[in-house]
Amino acid sequence: MNKSWHVNPELSAINQSSLISLVNAGLPPSIPNILYHRGYTTPPAILNYLRPSLFDFNSPYLFKDMEKIVRRLDEAQKACEKLLIYGDYDADGVTATALLYKALLKFGFNVLVHIPKRDDGYGLHKNIIEKAAENGISVIITVDCGITACEEIKLASALGLDLIITDHHEPGEVLPEAYGILNAKVENSGYPFRHLAGVGVAYKLVQALFVYYGLPFDLCGTEGDYLDLVALGTIADIVPLIGENRILVKYGLQVMEKTKHPGLKALLEECGLSGKKLKAGQISFMVAPRINAAGRMDTARLALNLFLEENYDHALAMAKELTTENQRRQATEKNILQEAEDILNQAPLPPVIVLSSPAWHHGVIGIVASRLVEKYHRPVFMISEEEDKAKGSARGIEDYNVIEELRKADSLLLKYGGHKQAAGFTLLKENIDSLRQLLITNFLASGIVFKQHFNIDALVSLDLVDFNLEKELAQMAPFGAENPAPLLLTEKLTVKKVQTVGKEGDHLKVFLQNGSEYLEAMAFKRGNEYKEFSALEKIDMVYTLEVNDYFQEKKLQAVIKDYRPAGVDKAADVSSDLANSSLESLAQAAATTEKKVQIEEARTKPLSRAMLVEFYKHLKALSHHNSIFSWQPDSAKPEQREMIKVLEELGIVSWLGGTGPYLLKINSEKRNNLQNSLRFRTLSSK
Repeated sequence: MNKSWHVNPELSAINQSSLISLVNAGLPPSIPNILYHRGYTTPPAILNYLRPSLFDFNSPYLFKDMEKIVRRLDEAQKACEKLLIYGDYDADGVTATALLYKALLKFGFNVLVHIPKRDDGYGLHKNIIEKAAENGISVIITVDCGITACEEIKLASALGLDLIITDHHEPGEVLPEAYGILNAKVENSGYPFRHLAGVGVAYKLVQALFVYYGLPFDLCGTEGDYLDLVALGTIADIVPLIGENRILVKYGLQVMEKTKHPGLKALLEECGLSGKKLKAGQISFMVAPRINAAGRMDTARLALNLFLEENYDHALAMAKELTTENQRRQATEKNILQEAEDILNQAPLPPVIVLSSPAWHHGVIGIVASRLVEKYHRPVFMISEEEDKAKGSARGIEDYNVIEELRKADSLLLKYGGHKQAAGFTLLKENIDSLRQLLITNFLASGIVFKQHFNIDALVSLDLVDFNLEKELAQMAPFGAENPAPLLLTEKLTVKKVQTVGKEGDHLKVFLQNGSEYLEAMAFKRGNEYKEFSALEKIDMVYTLEVNDYFQEKKLQAVIKDYRPAGVDKAADVSSDLANSSLESLAQAAATTEKKVQIEEARTKPLSRAMLVEFYKHLKALSHHNSIFSWQPDSAKPEQREMIKVLEELGIVSWLGGTGPYLLKINSEKRNNLQNSLRFRTLSSK
């Protein structure tokens, strides 16, 4: 496989000077340097990235159908109509279903829940719609599905049901004729951020209902019991952790650490995460797979019931069941992966991998497809054959849009849906060979070249790799899609020892040295490279940095992303001084992923202590000595938005709801030095 390493060039003197206020405020130079080349080019943009604020939430009523939907739901509530939440069986769908169900119960709705089994297939099903009509249900709300269900929604309308879609998947060329649609990917949806997960869209509906009913909005914020579920579903669905998703995940993880949900609390205990400061990676690799395992192996109802359970002991028993299901999933995955590898080893590797078998569990083939993409870096379509039909899961690479490729094969498919990098589909078994041929033909005509790119944030010498560096870089968390952990490159490392680790030797543990400095590194899922790695004396290594506290002892650990013999294809002359190095511009990559970083207007004047004191007095006067009150920023004073974020950063003021006017709470017992705020230090030195 072709690979390329790109180490960022130094920032120009002009660009360095534009970020000097951040460095003067005490931010390590590495951070603004890295973020500049990820598209965050001004101090306000970098501050909003590093210190996400609840005051930057978009109004749920920006969805053009939101008001119409809320009014229809209010009619249903007043008339005691029956509602059905129609969910999905993955972690995003389960958390979205649980969140919306809990909220609608709070609002006094008569509401039922349905999550299909994976055997039933993804999305809306006509038989469930017919049953709903027979049972007197008048409104169906989909979560994490529905945007391509044109025929099913026609049936619902014919049966007299109002169908409301909340979804985040890519729409087809024709939109379903639903009562209302909440999906930011729909053209002219009105909503400015298109990357919400399914649970994020459901949360927006809940926010809108809180506003409509005038209920205490803090239940939607950091003092409530919704943001933890939103963060869990958002991380699990691997949506871009940029913009509003960073806000949801950053604050949601904080809520999760003190969660009020017995089910989520039990699940964290089962994962060994109870009482720990949570990271997105822990949720992604330890918590989410257990939730997904229920839907993959049987029914997601177990996972949903866990989040609805009020008794902790019962919840803990359910969490243990999920662990058992996940272990069963892992064993099934391993067998399918081995069978897939055996097939691939029998012939030259095709440009698009399309594999099928009647023996493969359709709930696990998506994970296997991801494993094959990681290894071979090319699109993978895994198909589970049934009697006359087959179900497939597709995973793509950077320049390959799987949903677009499935659209080109529309005539061969019964149904399909998903995203740019992941999709599901159903087809007649007799069409598998035709699909394989069409996908390969279209790929060859596209001119796409297989090349795995590593955009390296900084070249560092081993003497700089320590806990302080890890702490500096951790300020960029939460990490995830389109916000990866910083990639580091260290050259000329001596390989002292290599060993396989894990129950079956699946991983490599490598001991490295440069002069008097040592570093331990892990290469996950690369145990089969033991001989190759052991034969190397010196390597150049691309890696991320983390703290491993698995055995209650904190150890610095590198996670290997790529390596090569030292000196081979050596990068162009790049300084090893971390303070002066920065990532090669990611403007093109940002455009490729449709990432749009909104840059705030430069403020008209710097902040001062006197300004903050006066502003705080203004808020206290508005509160009339009540801790909770409403505040509307003055549009003629843009500095007010920065000042409220300073007070939020210091914990003096809490956002309880709204997108202007805001519902605020003054934490009267909270006292803090303004110099403890990065935002204040930066904007007061401007």
